[in-house]
Amino acid sequence: MDKKFPAITKKIILCIILAEIVLSSLLISVSYFAFNRQFREQYDSSVLEVCASARDFLNPDDFAKYLSTRERDARYNEVESILQRLVDNCNLNMIYVSYVEAPGYTHITYVYDPVNSKGRYSPYPLGYEEDYYEPNYNASTKRVFEEGATIVRHTIKTRSGSHITAQLPVYDSNGKIVAVIGAQQNIQDFVNARRSFFQFVLITALIIAAIFILVFTIYFNYRFIKPILLITNETERFAIINGTPSENLLAVKNQDEIGELANSVYKMEEFISSNIKALTQMTAETAQALASAIDAKDAYTHGHSTRVAEYSRAIAQRAGKSEEECRDIFLAALMHDVGKIGVPGKIINKVGALTEEEFNVIKMHPVIGKHILENISQAPHISDGAFFHHERYDGNGYPKGLESTNIPDIGRIIAVADAYDAMTSKRSYRGILPQEKVRSEIENGIGTQFDPAYAKIMLQMIDEDKDYNMKEQKE
Repeated sequence: MDKKFPAITKKIILCIILAEIVLSSLLISVSYFAFNRQFREQYDSSVLEVCASARDFLNPDDFAKYLSTRERDARYNEVESILQRLVDNCNLNMIYVSYVEAPGYTHITYVYDPVNSKGRYSPYPLGYEEDYYEPNYNASTKRVFEEGATIVRHTIKTRSGSHITAQLPVYDSNGKIVAVIGAQQNIQDFVNARRSFFQFVLITALIIAAIFILVFTIYFNYRFIKPILLITNETERFAIINGTPSENLLAVKNQDEIGELANSVYKMEEFISSNIKALTQMTAETAQALASAIDAKDAYTHGHSTRVAEYSRAIAQRAGKSEEECRDIFLAALMHDVGKIGVPGKIINKVGALTEEEFNVIKMHPVIGKHILENISQAPHISDGAFFHHERYDGNGYPKGLESTNIPDIGRIIAVADAYDAMTSKRSYRGILPQEKVRSEIENGIGTQFDPAYAKIMLQMIDEDKDYNMKEQKE
């Protein structure tokens, strides 16, 4: 028998692989640039709005007096206080207002220079002068003074970190540009999130590509390669190298090419199955890594996402969900807080009560999470976990205010698990709650905060946990 692999098959499979590489690269590129564009636009508009708001509080007609006398007055102190609050509340590195001399725009005289009170920069006093040579800064400042331009500059991976700077012209009452105002914000969280997102999309694309290639190869071998002996030779070679025989297809006793085909195809299927399991494990581990990265942003939620995922899967299993549904719920719960990537760490780690404005920022994390996850086409329900886990059964939750069964199952399950872990984990303002208190809170939330069916399952789990092991463990 001729055991040679048909050349046409080699060429077709090679074309499939090349096409998959191109499509995967396109998918990765489009997803990456869409993510990058979305977040850059958000940061750009945010820092520009803060910069423009700060400019509205300035008193440009007094700048000449301030710089000549180097003396503050009540109005100066009031403006400086406002700028300082903007810096701290908006989590900026600094806001500076300065006059920069032409033509080189390297000699700077500072009018205001409030910096973040928790940052590593020190503010310059009124009238402080320095020569600053940095091509991007000098060029953008020149455009501000000479063209009245609005500038947004991104500085990535420098010794001072990654940040975004907005610059606007400051006009006096005669319409003359007398200073430049700049606002600088740290975007290291965005840089880190972009890297994690790229890794996630890359692994997802590789999984999709591998599955497509394997499935198409099986179909092509079955449908087109003739004679059957050539299919048998190829699949047998593939199976011998990559796997070992199993039992089901080995039960086919045909003493001809059909018997050989059945034997070889099953060997290949065994190989494919093991690889799919490996890829599935890789997906779960990637999701776990992303969840750990999310939890690491909050000093008091170490392991939170993993515990919520485990509790959610346990509830789903007891509720009679299929294995696939339980897997989707587990992955969704692992990444339910991914939207916190877009919430400033200052707010997440704040000790004490949040202001209404800060709480409104926190309430945006389900929306941000949905936007991050909704493009994962192979697991469309994962984004539901991020988007709906703060909805309440009585309709008083957020972001949509849905009630009862209008809330997707996945959101109602994660809501119970998330609340349970919040009470059984240590926080900055309290320790782990007693098990009786936790049980009481879950029971009291039935029909208001929680779906009755899933809350009752959680009560069963609590009652079975005689030693109170379902809680955050000391490391």
